[in-house]
Amino acid sequence: MGNRMGQLGLLVVATCLVVVTTITAITAPLVATGLVALVLLLAFSRRVDGWRWMLTLTMGLLVCASSNVPALVEASFYPRYAAVSGLVLWGLCLPVRTPARSDAWTSVFVGALWAMAGLATVSFAWSVVPMETLQRGVALLLLAALVHVLVRRRWPDRAVMMADLRVVYLVLTASIVVSLGIGFVDGTLVAATSSVTRFQGLYNNPNMLGIVCALTIPLGWAVHRQSRRPVTLLGMAPAAVSLLLSQSRTALIAVLVGALWLVVRHGLGRVVRLAAGATALLLVAYLLNLLPTIFAAPWMRQFVMRFTDPTGGDLSNGRTQMWQTTIDLWWQNRPTLGFGYASRNHLFELASADEFFGTAGVSVVHNSYLQLLLELGLVAVPPLVVLLVAAGRVAVRAPVRRADAGLVWLVVTGLLIQVTESAMFGTGQTYPYVFWTVVAAALLHLPKDRAPAGREAAHANLPHAEARRQRASMFDDATPRRPTVLLR
Repeated sequence: MGNRMGQLGLLVVATCLVVVTTITAITAPLVATGLVALVLLLAFSRRVDGWRWMLTLTMGLLVCASSNVPALVEASFYPRYAAVSGLVLWGLCLPVRTPARSDAWTSVFVGALWAMAGLATVSFAWSVVPMETLQRGVALLLLAALVHVLVRRRWPDRAVMMADLRVVYLVLTASIVVSLGIGFVDGTLVAATSSVTRFQGLYNNPNMLGIVCALTIPLGWAVHRQSRRPVTLLGMAPAAVSLLLSQSRTALIAVLVGALWLVVRHGLGRVVRLAAGATALLLVAYLLNLLPTIFAAPWMRQFVMRFTDPTGGDLSNGRTQMWQTTIDLWWQNRPTLGFGYASRNHLFELASADEFFGTAGVSVVHNSYLQLLLELGLVAVPPLVVLLVAAGRVAVRAPVRRADAGLVWLVVTGLLIQVTESAMFGTGQTYPYVFWTVVAAALLHLPKDRAPAGREAAHANLPHAEARRQRASMFDDATPRRPTVLLR
């Protein structure tokens, strides 16, 4: 108990120091970032090995590259790729490990990711911006190599895998806490709660902040379910607040649908209990006259308008027009090979200047799947289908107990986010690294088959308390397995 209280106190002090550091060093972002890193170093220096320190540095650089501070973006542009390379080289020095159970689709998934990265790199030969395509293609190869190294050499040990994911969760949580600190100092946090301004914090736009929060919430749930420590839930609170203030409809809907998917997989009984609880909560709020107060708040009115006000005659804010333009541009010009990986920005600039393309006013796709067709054409469909089937296999077959519940939640959320965002293969930001590594992690430890009928019957014959304990520890790597005692 004393050890846990000490850890809780250390975490609270570290969080306070992060906030204070952000507020006092807001005029010098690089100094603030360095001090935050120092706080994390002091807080977790005894629990993090060298590889995880490299992972922390890598995630920090990816966050900086996605920020709205030009100095951070410039300082992290090339070092982020060097950090990923360091992780790959470090992983290659580790011995090859064979997991106790490995789904056959794990190798297929890694092969498809390599195929996609290889195709993206080779596409520089026909790209409209060859050097940009080559550079981004090599970065995607590094992502594929990182996933491969994790699957073969580091993450067959499930305890190591969850410890690494906990580090990722801490870095993302720290970036969100810093975002709230920045918003408090420069007034954007107050503006987001009292006006129509969307909150973006440290990140370059509100949608990017929403995506990061949408990843942090289920990842935090996975860490909490693995450790069973309430303190791990603290990081989910600022992520939930920032997600609401960012007013990112895509991220919010994806998180809610992912959570609903978990509830559905738990069975009809859980759905009924959740619906009854939500109804009771709304009834209590209505009786206490809280609903008018909540919905009368300026940020809530703006949030509701985001889902109801058809700006420009379209609830998608013009995304459907962008999708149609993307399809026309791709299908009428280069349907087979596309225009080259990572060529979207230059392509739309070129097309806008040429009346033949007819794409004036369009600069983004806002759909990862359509953007992949635009950049790599029909040849990218086979590896993409394999990757999506592998992710879908995780969503459908992975157990929804303990840490696996959070991993499934993140995979479903990530797949839905990419319907209206273009970050699935954007190697310059945090999303693809977190998403694809989590898919690989869940797939690697996917059970080979479902529990046999005899095992189900054995659990049914146990006393209720004993059955609950065994069901709770079935997917807990930290709990030793106990033999089933048959009653006579």
